Amino acid sequence: MSPRLRFPALALAAAILFLGAIRRGDLAGYDDAMYSLEAKGIVRTGDWLTPKSRGAPALEHPPLFVWTQAAFLSAFGISDPVAKLPSALCALATVLLTYWLARRLLQDTLAASVAMFILLATPYFIKYADHAMTDVPAAFLFVCAICAWSLTDDDPRWYLAAGAFTAMALMIRGLIGFGLPVIFAVDLIANRRRPAWRYVIPGFLIALLPLTAWYGYVLHRYGDYAAGLQQGWLEREVYGSLTPSWRRYTGVIEYAWMLAKSYWPWLPVMLAGIVAIVRQRKRPLFLLLGWFATVFLLCAAARSRVLRYILPAYPAMAILSAIGLMKWTPRRIVERAMNWLPPLAVVAAISIVVLLPPHWQATEVRAIAQAQSLTLPPRELVGFYDKGDPRYDETNQLEWYGDSTPVILPTRADLEEALRAGSVRVFVFDQDTYRDRIQQLPHEVIARSGHLISVRLTAQ
Repeated sequence: MSPRLRFPALALAAAILFLGAIRRGDLAGYDDAMYSLEAKGIVRTGDWLTPKSRGAPALEHPPLFVWTQAAFLSAFGISDPVAKLPSALCALATVLLTYWLARRLLQDTLAASVAMFILLATPYFIKYADHAMTDVPAAFLFVCAICAWSLTDDDPRWYLAAGAFTAMALMIRGLIGFGLPVIFAVDLIANRRRPAWRYVIPGFLIALLPLTAWYGYVLHRYGDYAAGLQQGWLEREVYGSLTPSWRRYTGVIEYAWMLAKSYWPWLPVMLAGIVAIVRQRKRPLFLLLGWFATVFLLCAAARSRVLRYILPAYPAMAILSAIGLMKWTPRRIVERAMNWLPPLAVVAAISIVVLLPPHWQATEVRAIAQAQSLTLPPRELVGFYDKGDPRYDETNQLEWYGDSTPVILPTRADLEEALRAGSVRVFVFDQDTYRDRIQQLPHEVIARSGHLISVRLTAQ
């Protein structure tokens, strides 16, 4: 393959893989369905300022991703593939921008193609490109901000663009977006740069203004309710206690272990790339080290530890891996490999999209939701009890695939209280609870699906 064709071939493979995969399967019940049902509610109600879940304002996370989903759902209709489309497009753009950034930093189109291929062939990145979640969009906005920052030496007005992308990162993932100013500060110090403050300060203000305005609005409008949601989220995800207590200090070890298990076959060459930059004191490439280290340490310091939280660092990891691979491997061998890897990537992408069977995760709940949509008026309250487990995944799917408003009954006492009060007449139960507690009551069955059954209680 001609070197000129490597980039378009890899871009084609990325487009086929990421855009073709969104048809394979439905939405998982936690974050995927949660964001999507909020976006669907915006489309249905026209209220863009207050996304809602289960009939209540959903104010735990900034709304940019939900707004993006709502715009796509408005334009293309409400469906699973459309809900996933923003993430898929961000994955494609992230791969393309990784090539651009690697070529700019390394001044080597071959190494840039290697970095692009590495990100495209990273299973964990591929996995979350197919999810209606904020992780891959956050990675896209990180690489956009870093690309803009790299251009500030040529034109200081790019500081404003870096600030704008930082603002979007903060509006899509909240706290992790604060890693970008830290990365920029590390780069300034490492390279002893004197920035154009007349652009840096406005860029910093641009970065903070949207998030400040959003939280100012929700705290002004919803007061203690919004403050309580934010406090609860911070305790669960950021600084709450851990069991056992010594896990508060093991975040670095846990994330290092997760990467050691998952980032293959690229982990050894990524470490080699880090060593090469440090040994050779390539100051312009310290930007990559600061990028990876900042995201890694911010995630390690938080209470909640999930590998996908460090996806914003994956473009940097791909470029570091390309540096290590080029350092370890004779250039002629890399050239030969990159002659056949891009067309092979296209074939592999087509095979994955065409041959890999869909993964269905909401079969039971979707059947219940569709039956209720045919039977119940829109936004009917539906009590949900599944063996005393809140099952936020199932209730999210119930609201996404249907038109009712779930009322979670997390304990048996909550179920008994709802039955006594009579304010809710339609329920979804697990089959065991239905047989033990409901079957003897006057009712009609709306639908059965798997371990769930939907019933309407009738007058005695």
